[in-house]
Amino acid sequence: MNTGLISTRYATALLKYSVELNQQKEVYSALRFFLKVYGNVLELRKALHTNSMTKSDKKKIFIAACGGNVPSSLSEMIELVMKNERHGLINSIALRYIDLYREQFNIQHGKLVTAIPLDDKTKERFIKRIESIINKELEIETEVDPDIIGGFLLYLDDQRLDASISGQLNRIRSEFKHL
Repeated sequence: MNTGLISTRYATALLKYSVELNQQKEVYSALRFFLKVYGNVLELRKALHTNSMTKSDKKKIFIAACGGNVPSSLSEMIELVMKNERHGLINSIALRYIDLYREQFNIQHGKLVTAIPLDDKTKERFIKRIESIINKELEIETEVDPDIIGGFLLYLDDQRLDASISGQLNRIRSEFKHL
């Protein structure tokens, strides 16, 4: 069984259906919230993958893990997933939906690491500047890592831009080693 193919089919159908109902943003937000909870709560993963719980209870748990209120398109998809005994693929379906949504709506996901927390105005200016370069809407997670000393690290897909002080010091150190 190709779980990637099955997850893609469910996610594609959900995206098309949610767009028809104009619920795609709400589904996207709910599934992003779910993925954060799913990644951090071992008990949730166990509950959704066990066979000793009723489908109805699993659906309630899933909805709670999405923030408690989900659009009708997502609720119906979960009903279908449970009916077809595909509850073990819920995480994969959510991940695939996120990817398909970003692709369809031209959204680039990234991660910004700074030495100190950024104020909202600086973060907004930074995002606008990167959006103008990549020609996509930028959805960014921020992280604070004092070890980079200053500057920033920007991760976009498999690319990494190192504009940190620690990175510059490491490059200088490397150049001196080669002299």
